[in-house]
Amino acid sequence: MNDMESRLAELLKAGVGDPPGRVTVQAVRRQKTRRRGVAAIGVAAAIAVVAALFAGLSGRLGNPSPAVSPTVSAAPVPCRPGWHVATGAVPASDYEDRLVAIAGSASDDVWAVGERFPNQKQTFPLLEHWDGRRWSYSRGASLGGRQAFLTSVAALSADDVWAVGGFAPVGSARSAPLIEHWNGRSWSLQPTHALAGLKGALPQTLTSVAALAPDDVWVLGHDLIRGAISIDVYLHWNGTSWKLFAGPNISPRLGSAAMQAIGADNRGRLWAVGGWVGIGEAGVPRGGIAERWTGRQWEVNRHAAWKEPLTMVAPVGPDDVWAITGGSFTTAGTYGISPVKVLHWNGSTWKVELFQGGTSSVDPTGLVAVSAVDVYVIGQAATTQQPFIDHWNGARWRSVPLGPAGHMQRPGRRAIEYRSPSLAVTSDGSIAALDTEGLADRANFLWLRCQN
Repeated sequence: MNDMESRLAELLKAGVGDPPGRVTVQAVRRQKTRRRGVAAIGVAAAIAVVAALFAGLSGRLGNPSPAVSPTVSAAPVPCRPGWHVATGAVPASDYEDRLVAIAGSASDDVWAVGERFPNQKQTFPLLEHWDGRRWSYSRGASLGGRQAFLTSVAALSADDVWAVGGFAPVGSARSAPLIEHWNGRSWSLQPTHALAGLKGALPQTLTSVAALAPDDVWVLGHDLIRGAISIDVYLHWNGTSWKLFAGPNISPRLGSAAMQAIGADNRGRLWAVGGWVGIGEAGVPRGGIAERWTGRQWEVNRHAAWKEPLTMVAPVGPDDVWAITGGSFTTAGTYGISPVKVLHWNGSTWKVELFQGGTSSVDPTGLVAVSAVDVYVIGQAATTQQPFIDHWNGARWRSVPLGPAGHMQRPGRRAIEYRSPSLAVTSDGSIAALDTEGLADRANFLWLRCQN
């Protein structure tokens, strides 16, 4: 038994895998997950055994390409609430890696994306898949050897997943947007010809994706002109092609602005949030911006402006939108905005529902909302790097237990910058949260709240 297996055995023995009491999901939008015919149980079990043996053998042989993600024909695994601790699927020879976002169609179909570093000079997309039992690695789409990274992921079903990010600038190759799609069998590179309509530079990276239906997917990206002015662009997938929509001109006279995240409520109404900072390296926060899709164009919702930049959004309905102000904000540079607050929009005004202090005390990395009385925030303490998950039940905030064994130990100094706890609502209504431990010899800590 290697060090990682010993570590996992200790955690599981301590009870990390024991499920807590059942929690009910309220008022959640349920989408039927399209799954293909399930093979006979005996065959599925045999495949699982062979895959597990292959994964273990390849890890011991130092194979840099562990088992590829299973197809949608795998036998469904019943959801078990609580913490699931398992070895990460990062290639064994990697220098380090980071997962930054998750999404899934069900508790046994979760994708995590980010970036992997096979050495100190190269970076490539990282995609890992949870099938209810273990994590497996996928190479993603063929990128022709170009370096790239992923920033966001959205899943409609087991055979309809979107991941976005950007190509890294290396040598003469400039930054460029990246979109990948999973069809249940493989990842494919999606063309971004629609961006040719821009008169300026292409977006350096795509930062957020929201999938409403197979023919209704939105992506947010932005670029810098002369290193200071951010230009926001929206891409829409109609099932056959992408169409470009320019965002409103939100650039201030002095300073820089950018939208940070996009989200859709239960009825498909879209919100995007961002903000602007003053000129200079200090980047003094000046205000938060909210935009709405009218059905024809994106418009600034001036009634939903805020005093500081908005960095995350989780819409539920027109009078039920959650957002975070503060934390990491990226425009002409990346700034730490404080204080950090969780806000709720009631249709006419924002209200502070949770004050989490300045960036010196907490770093929020994820937000999801099922209803006005069912909201989760995930992040980590800036000083100790200890993760947290807070839940709003309509009356008060409560911390989700991190497991009898504490679920994580404080990582080493080099690991601190490569942790980004993430959170998602799966298509079937389950809540999934992911945190990691370690850089190369990594453990994934997945927390699940099952749907009814």
